[in-house]
Amino acid sequence: MRTGQVIASAQEELAAARSARKRRLVFVVVVLAILIAASSVGGKKSLIKVFQMSKTRTELQQEIKRLRQVNEEITREIQALAHNPSQVEAIAREDLGLVKPGEIVYQFGPQRLTTALPAPSR
Repeated sequence: MRTGQVIASAQEELAAARSARKRRLVFVVVVLAILIAASSVGGKKSLIKVFQMSKTRTELQQEIKRLRQVNEEITREIQALAHNPSQVEAIAREDLGLVKPGEIVYQFGPQRLTTALPAPSR
């Protein structure tokens, strides 16, 4: 009978050792999961930072596209002015108020509303 007790005791110790290993493994996995979660929420390479930088990148790409379109429009305008002297003259007349020698300029101010004053009563 003593051999049976030794075998039972050895089996209990083996089961306890397996149980302890499982607990340690679960503990290590939980700690690693907490560390991974904490590092993904905070820090330089956190998920929040990644999403913010992605949004900023998209906004900057849209701004670059808009500025390229503006640049193309300005380039076309420069080309038109360089090859069309009459357009330069029209801008000088309209925006700067320039005139050719001998021209007479008539300027009309805004139209005034005149109201008749009532006649003085006697």
